[in-house]
Amino acid sequence: MSSNGTTSNRKQVIAAAVPIILGLAIWFTPAPQGLSLQAWHMFAIFAATIAGILTQPLPSGAVMLIAICVTIFTKTLTEAKALSGFASGTVWLIFCAYILSLGFVTSGLGKRIAYKMLSKFGGSSLGIAYSLGVSDLIMAPAMPSVTARSGGIIFPIVRSINEVLGSGPGPSGKKIGDFLTMVCFQFTPITGAMFLTGMAANPLVGNLAKSALGVEVTWVGWFTAAVVPGLVCFFLMPLLVYKILNPDLKRTPEAKEMGRRSLSELGPMTRTEKKVAFGFALALIGWGTSLMTGLGATTVGLGLAAYLFATNAVSWKDLLKDHAAWDTVIWFGAIISLAGGLSDLGFIKWMTGALGSSLTGMGAMETFVILGLLYIYVHYLFATASGHVAALYAPFAATAIAAGAPPMMVAICFGIFSNLMWGNTEYGGGPGPIYFAQGYFERPRFYTINFFVVTFNVILTFMVGGVWWKVLGYY
Repeated sequence: MSSNGTTSNRKQVIAAAVPIILGLAIWFTPAPQGLSLQAWHMFAIFAATIAGILTQPLPSGAVMLIAICVTIFTKTLTEAKALSGFASGTVWLIFCAYILSLGFVTSGLGKRIAYKMLSKFGGSSLGIAYSLGVSDLIMAPAMPSVTARSGGIIFPIVRSINEVLGSGPGPSGKKIGDFLTMVCFQFTPITGAMFLTGMAANPLVGNLAKSALGVEVTWVGWFTAAVVPGLVCFFLMPLLVYKILNPDLKRTPEAKEMGRRSLSELGPMTRTEKKVAFGFALALIGWGTSLMTGLGATTVGLGLAAYLFATNAVSWKDLLKDHAAWDTVIWFGAIISLAGGLSDLGFIKWMTGALGSSLTGMGAMETFVILGLLYIYVHYLFATASGHVAALYAPFAATAIAAGAPPMMVAICFGIFSNLMWGNTEYGGGPGPIYFAQGYFERPRFYTINFFVVTFNVILTFMVGGVWWKVLGYY
């Protein structure tokens, strides 16, 4: 066997051993005072599952199914409770959003939107940045997969622009490549933060807010609370990156012409694109008027999926090939079951008390800010937003609420942070490896710029969000 094969096998063994050892160590450790043995065993399974997601001995869906089986066979949860997450509306809402996302990609509508924006506003480096950012923003409510949205649609256009303008990795990156790569990488955490369907883990946030915090977060409620701080970050972040990187090319008529040419090559909108666009418009109307119609977000999503299939705007065979969509149904349903088990068995309440006692003497807002900052920067230890949200959202948010912070404000703010946090590193979210692998940044420089940008967005969210949430009457 080759040395590479031996090394790979060793890594695989370690990846499998870490979650098993962690789970067994917690399982056989006496339960802390005030916590039932069953709740402690549930935490052992949950901690091992999160570790398995991070070390990846198997794909996330497989890890989740194993975890579900362990909870049932150890009688930590009943079969009905262990499978209850698959009946959650949030699972099917995100699945329906994936179907719409597939329509954007396969019909070419996503590229058309991006090229249209580029042809209108691509005459300067900042114009290119904002045109691609607006394209990302338009697609965000319909594309929860940030990898598909940013990595699959926005990034190929960024790469083409850099090639046209002769700005590759290295010294020529100073022309515009460094700037566009960084700013488009950082746009997606912001656009995803504005919509309940903007990032795959956002519906999980909504589910945890309801089950663990007792806070009902609707699609409209999320958007209303997040849009003002989100838009401020959206418009100011590129200016910060522009100041830091100071691209040599200020005027870029070539990029504008490229947008016109690419748009011309696409030709007029196809019937399929029109069908997808119409469905998207109907979905936005449905989500936006849910309080008047009484139709929940999942109901609207299911109706949208039915429309897309009925009109052949999306092919069922294409959906069967979309592994991410089906994988999401498995791991998302499973993690909701596991997180629900933690809450039902009293672990979240116990952990909230433990966290709260460590922050004794601090005011409600001070506790809220400290926990918010910890929540953001501990993401350096996580490789996925979903794993982070599943592990820490409920206990951190519940602790802030127990300290006296307004429940809705806490639920929404931590939801926004669940998006912003993955901009810290190249491994923290799906698009990161795609952007970083182009070679425009060495890792220390990449991390340094990301730290300043994420911190800037966090400060803006606290400041602008604090004022806006006061206006909305959250406190």
